[in-house]
Amino acid sequence: MKARLRAGGQAWQQLPRRDRQLCVALAVFLAGVLAVYGLWQPAQQRLQTAQALYYKNLALAGEIQRTRPVQPMKVPDQPLATRLSESAVAAGLNVEQFEMDTDVLRVTVSAEAGALLTWLARIEHEGAEFQSLHLEKRDRLLEVRLIIKRV
Repeated sequence: MKARLRAGGQAWQQLPRRDRQLCVALAVFLAGVLAVYGLWQPAQQRLQTAQALYYKNLALAGEIQRTRPVQPMKVPDQPLATRLSESAVAAGLNVEQFEMDTDVLRVTVSAEAGALLTWLARIEHEGAEFQSLHLEKRDRLLEVRLIIKRV
């Protein structure tokens, strides 16, 4: 092995100086190309992929924040049954049934769809927890039967 290295070293020394310089320049150039295409570009591609994924997840998190339901607003002054009854009448809903059990309220109301759905959204925002919700179309009106958990 040492003999081969000596022979290689002697062959290198026997090359003209210009050829040795060109070989060294070629080796430096090839090392640079290898570094760029073998190390730098793959790292940059992975970085771009990671950045794109990060921005996609950031946008998704923003959408989730915007669509997250608002925390219920508690109104402690009146019991839930009283608030529901008064708000239904104030919204112009026809209260057909309002029954209180120990742990639930059973409510049946009817009205135009827009008014009824607005009222449902408002009472849910105020803290009503629906256990059951059944909507049924009756001619031009919408009827809802609710079972609401009493708090």
